[in-house]
Amino acid sequence: MTITTKKKPVAYCMTVTPFKPDGSFAEDEFRQHLRRMVAAGCGVYLGSGGSGEGHTLTLDELSRVYEIGVEECKGRVPVCANPPEQRTAKHMIAIARAAAKAGVDLVQVYQVDAGHGMRPTARELDHYIRSVLAEVDHPTALSCHFYSGYTPPASMYAAIARDFPQVRAINAIGSSLGYHVELLDAMPSNVEIVVGIKQILEGLPLGAGGYMAAEPNIAPYLCQSIVEHYVRDDIHACAKAVADLWRIVNIVTRWAPANARWLKMAMKVLEQPAGTGVLRPPYLLPDEKELQEMKRQLDQFGFARVENEAREFCERLKKQESSKETS
Repeated sequence: MTITTKKKPVAYCMTVTPFKPDGSFAEDEFRQHLRRMVAAGCGVYLGSGGSGEGHTLTLDELSRVYEIGVEECKGRVPVCANPPEQRTAKHMIAIARAAAKAGVDLVQVYQVDAGHGMRPTARELDHYIRSVLAEVDHPTALSCHFYSGYTPPASMYAAIARDFPQVRAINAIGSSLGYHVELLDAMPSNVEIVVGIKQILEGLPLGAGGYMAAEPNIAPYLCQSIVEHYVRDDIHACAKAVADLWRIVNIVTRWAPANARWLKMAMKVLEQPAGTGVLRPPYLLPDEKELQEMKRQLDQFGFARVENEAREFCERLKKQESSKETS
């Protein structure tokens, strides 16, 4: 089927942060992991609070994660910082500035997580985000994540985006179709909306700039194949790839929530680069029996076959595109 003129969405990976047996940041393994994402064509979000265990990283460690991400990914795939949720604007500003200094393409700002059951009012959230953006003049994405437990008013985010032109995207993860349409109607036209894996098949036709997920860490080519099929208008192949992605999700959610746990379990049992299996407390790696049960289920599903077929498809497309450019 012929390629359409629609812009190709990005499959964004909220990357793991690998550690050595002593718990220190494993820089070499991290580089290997990022190179897998680049090879597949997946964009990256670095140091996430969940997948990247960002809450366990010091500011110096987060800065190093950003620096290595830029060295390995910049100019090849989109490279973004995903600072973990913070309780004050001051702390978010410090991390966002470190990410901007490292040269990431974009910094995401999560909703405030003030702790102890506090849920901010719209006025309080608006003040928090504006305080951060007033001090961080760098391309930014604002997050609306279902884990926060509340949904920011679309009109409020639109007003912030109009007042701060560095806002380039809204990452609406796990929100409803109705909220997505509210964002579409309210946002300036230059602000992309990026969705989560629950919204792929509704978000992409509505013009989403891509989707964010943890699953590209273990299946980057399958996740990339979704957008490749979509831009070629092969909706049946796109839907099949999404279904296979959800078959994986249905397996790993036995060990969720907490993406870092199941990700590092899967990378270890699949013997993937950077699959050290080392987590930082309070995460703990489940015992060998649990690891083998995950492996059994992934093998029964046919994980290796599905990912290899997606890899062959993506690599074939890359060769075709390269041939067109040189002809």
